[in-house]
Amino acid sequence: MRRWLLCGVALVAMGLEAGAADMPDFLRGSQPVIAMPGGPRWDGFYVGAHAGWSVPGLDFGRETDMMEAVVRMGGATSVTSSPFGNNDSTATHFGGFVGYQQQWDGAVVGLEGTYNWLDKSVTASNALSGNFGPPANALIYSAAGSATARIIDYGTIRIKGGWAASSFFMPYATFGIAVGRMDITRAALITPAATASTPLSALPPPPPFTISEVLKNQFGYGYAAGVGVDFCLMANLFARLEYEYVQFPDFHGLNAHMHNVRAGAALKF
Repeated sequence: MRRWLLCGVALVAMGLEAGAADMPDFLRGSQPVIAMPGGPRWDGFYVGAHAGWSVPGLDFGRETDMMEAVVRMGGATSVTSSPFGNNDSTATHFGGFVGYQQQWDGAVVGLEGTYNWLDKSVTASNALSGNFGPPANALIYSAAGSATARIIDYGTIRIKGGWAASSFFMPYATFGIAVGRMDITRAALITPAATASTPLSALPPPPPFTISEVLKNQFGYGYAAGVGVDFCLMANLFARLEYEYVQFPDFHGLNAHMHNVRAGAALKF
């Protein structure tokens, strides 16, 4: 009899266990624990491309002396000139970047190199006057001078520091050195005229002519600073928005700067 009773209890317990397995989770009173995978990290090598909008500006203040030297090389014995001013323009730019960064908790530090193509010219002008030839038989002249800087491209090497606000959002700041390349052209259109003391038998003054100086592929050095945000799109793909300021304090007599706004994307390895 005792044996049959134990067998009956065992059968009832097995039935209750099987019924509980078929019940909904909220009735069973226990929940499964799901381990969520960790988000992507920001460290590693990456390479990408970007494009954006630039506002290059140039201070031509020191071009006054440069232009006077060019006119004197053309034979002028005296030069009086008005000053050049500042000028800026707008341009699109595009390029690429490559870098490496390391993450410690939320802090992200890295080194990044960029290349940017602009191919944009900025021009300023002034007026000149003076004499050609010896004082006893000089020709006076007037001239329109122009200085043009064609900004071809520039590159930077910069330190990058960011904060991983989340696995998908990282604001950052950059600072580093910049190397730029320009073509610089200085030209003066000279218009000679006879003076009141020129003898009537003298030959008429020559027609207008141009004196110019062209400097190709000139390099200048400066610095670049910027701020931006990287957005993680996938574990190995991120996009970015960035503002950058670039300054070249002395670019062969020119003071050049640029404000850049750009967007880009990169693959991370």
